[in-house]
Amino acid sequence: MKKVKNYLSVFLAVAMLATLLAGLAGCQKSKEAASPSPEEKGAAGAAISVTDSRGKTIELDKPAEKIVCLLNSGLNDLLMLGTGDTVVGIDEWTYTNEITYKILSKLDDRIANKEIPAVDSNMEKIISLEPDVVIIWANDTEKIETLENAGIKVVGIQVNDFDDVYTKLRTIAKLVGKEDRAEEIIDYTGNTLKSISDKTSTLSDDDKKTGIFVWGPSKLDLAGNTSTGHSMLELCGVTDCASDIAEEHFVAKMEDVIQWNPDAILMWNISDLNPEDYLGDSQWADVTAIKNKDVYEIPDDMTFYCDMWTVKYIYAAQYFAKSAYPNLFTDVDMDSFRDSMMTELYGKTVD
Repeated sequence: MKKVKNYLSVFLAVAMLATLLAGLAGCQKSKEAASPSPEEKGAAGAAISVTDSRGKTIELDKPAEKIVCLLNSGLNDLLMLGTGDTVVGIDEWTYTNEITYKILSKLDDRIANKEIPAVDSNMEKIISLEPDVVIIWANDTEKIETLENAGIKVVGIQVNDFDDVYTKLRTIAKLVGKEDRAEEIIDYTGNTLKSISDKTSTLSDDDKKTGIFVWGPSKLDLAGNTSTGHSMLELCGVTDCASDIAEEHFVAKMEDVIQWNPDAILMWNISDLNPEDYLGDSQWADVTAIKNKDVYEIPDDMTFYCDMWTVKYIYAAQYFAKSAYPNLFTDVDMDSFRDSMMTELYGKTVD
């Protein structure tokens, strides 16, 4: 009888353990099935951790609700993500640049009415706004130090190439709990670039042009291979003559240009320099790009759409590719492309 009781006790213990394990497994499955998306985590107030361009980790208890954004490209990212309402302070350039202000005014009423204070170097004003985080260029070290010493959390941003453009967007998206939206934007960008490369990849080596990218202010202020200008040439199917120069921005010598003899010259929008300055300069007369008048500058009214510090750089890529190889892009209308891009990124077109 004693032995039977022992068997019975063991049996009951095993049955209870099995029941307990089954319950735990069911709970685990329920938790896995209910695992929230990044946006749901944000809505639930989950903690956020990002690493900025300085390599510093910044932690927030929940998605940022009050942001001072001191870079216009970051402000555009926030608008594309649908979180422009989180911005409580911006850079003055957003208001003083006529083209940028005109377009952003049609995207955000608070910008139109200048209700968001432009704070720039006013550290006291920034601190008084009590932001959850300040987004700022990483090389603004004095401002960063002042803000961090005051207990303000700062995300430092640096953009050297188009990969950094995506990193910036993802970092800002994580701050506001919009990672899924960021990936939608990046997918759209990639598909657009593929549509360009699908055409330029059909070029033979003989048909592919060589070129230089000009940052200005002088005709010889060029992009080196660590620059978005270099990346832009590659995206357009143009071989960079200065690809061996490991600098973001350098001043070339005229003899270098003559030796390179570029087929095309691509220019950022430069206030004191335009294509006619090259075409009328006798020193450049024997350069192939000048002979064929293959000198292209981003027009004044396109600068907002060609922003090389946001994913809008795809507009510049399309513009330069169409300029360099017009026969490949006869089906591309730049106005239609602009409207489509604005709809995809901001949810509306701007007249």
